[in-house]
Amino acid sequence: MTRFARRMRTALAGFAVLALAATAGCAGGDTDTAAKSSGDGATRTIKNTLNGDVKDVPTKPKRVLALWRTGSELADLGVRPVASLEGEFLETELGADTFKKFKNIPTVGSFEGVDVEKALNAKPDLIVGMDNGGLEIDYDELSDIAPTVIFKIAEPTDVWDNYPKIADTVGQATRYKERNAGLDKKLAAVAKQHGAKTKSAKAVSINTTGNQLFIDTSKSLTWRRIDAAGFGYLDRYAKNPKRYVEETSREKLPDLAGADVIFYETDLNGTIEPGAKSLIESASFKRLPAAEAGHVYPVASGTIYTFPGGDAQAKDLAAAAKDYAGTS
Repeated sequence: MTRFARRMRTALAGFAVLALAATAGCAGGDTDTAAKSSGDGATRTIKNTLNGDVKDVPTKPKRVLALWRTGSELADLGVRPVASLEGEFLETELGADTFKKFKNIPTVGSFEGVDVEKALNAKPDLIVGMDNGGLEIDYDELSDIAPTVIFKIAEPTDVWDNYPKIADTVGQATRYKERNAGLDKKLAAVAKQHGAKTKSAKAVSINTTGNQLFIDTSKSLTWRRIDAAGFGYLDRYAKNPKRYVEETSREKLPDLAGADVIFYETDLNGTIEPGAKSLIESASFKRLPAAEAGHVYPVASGTIYTFPGGDAQAKDLAAAAKDYAGTS
């Protein structure tokens, strides 16, 4: 699957929310760790999911079926599902080495629907997924096969917020906590080393899709990590935004004149999209104060909801902070 396809998969989680926000609710799902029995046969109840409270969830599942937006996260945790939806394992989210290990997982359908017979033949003991309220999947049918835990999405960033819940549900809470602590430590180290200079810098992060320009707001994952790394942010996009991005146009680039630092999105390997490349090479962009000062930096996409994505962002932010602190 191409990087564009990955972006489309993420976009489905985002733009469908515009129509569904009133009914989808907040991201949610609480794990109840009280087991009904001891040993490998222990079960529990996962509460407040999209499909209600789910009982008899195994505490140590061995045959997980991955639905929407969970494949890459499970692979990131080292959990090999018995089956998944199409396109759930992406090299652009996992990196080449991990992707090779998971690219041949059998599929049982797509976000448009699941082949129940294929799901049954996979013999899962647990089915996990995410849903923004707009997918065409019959979870009642799947619940007859195995306990089906679906976590809610109201904004694309909720995919990351659901990650610890997914990890806990499949028995990998400790692994998640260790990796997340490592990521937090990397970002905190950037802030500690360069924060004296970067905390007063007004940063902004941009990304493109074709001719469309998007500005990350404080509801985005990229903003969280820019903030954790010790940078300030343009107030317009940090105070009470409606969504995780603000859509605008190239004609409104002068709105970014107040930014001291501009980040532009790249993929996991640091490759810039053609649209973003043409933007930052344009005369109007080069006239922005941040560009004239040489304070324009790459940052890995904030819609890569895996630890390789987080680690890539931390590395990019560290390089940017070092350069900015040394030249500002």
